[in-house]
Amino acid sequence: MTKPLLQEKDIILRAVEPDDLDFIYLAENDTLSWHTSATVAPLSRYMIQQYIDTYRADLYQDRQLRLIATLSGTGEQIGIADLYDFDPRNSRAGVGIYITPSQRGKGYGKKLLSALSHYAQEYIGIHMLYAFISVDNDSSRHIFNHCGYTQVATLPCWIKTSQGYTSAVIVQKSGDCLLE
Repeated sequence: MTKPLLQEKDIILRAVEPDDLDFIYLAENDTLSWHTSATVAPLSRYMIQQYIDTYRADLYQDRQLRLIATLSGTGEQIGIADLYDFDPRNSRAGVGIYITPSQRGKGYGKKLLSALSHYAQEYIGIHMLYAFISVDNDSSRHIFNHCGYTQVATLPCWIKTSQGYTSAVIVQKSGDCLLE
């Protein structure tokens, strides 16, 4: 391994802790970001507390992994990194990232995604990482492109919005393929 796991310059990805309740509550209930996920309703503090209390961080059993992104100097929580829909047989997982509104535009999304991708591919051995991104989410598309993800498909009318439907792109980052 050529660089430390779960960190990239001034950010660190760490396990979910009990004192992350308020941070996760705010992130999950950030209604301006719901269009980037499948969220359709707010989550209560009680629901999030139950999630934290029962969370095992076992990618192979739960098929998902959530990490909290913090600034290395202060420990301030600035984002969330998710691996989801992990498929061990085909060695692939979906990727989701969230940066708090006050920390967007500072390059933290690229660092978070870079650290998560490095950990998933180099340490866990996941062959392919992928994400679904709304075509109008230019900042997210830029972050994934910067981190070596390639657009492989467009899904017309994939995401329902208040104005109708919009398309999404699938981006992926993978190791060597046997067949192209």
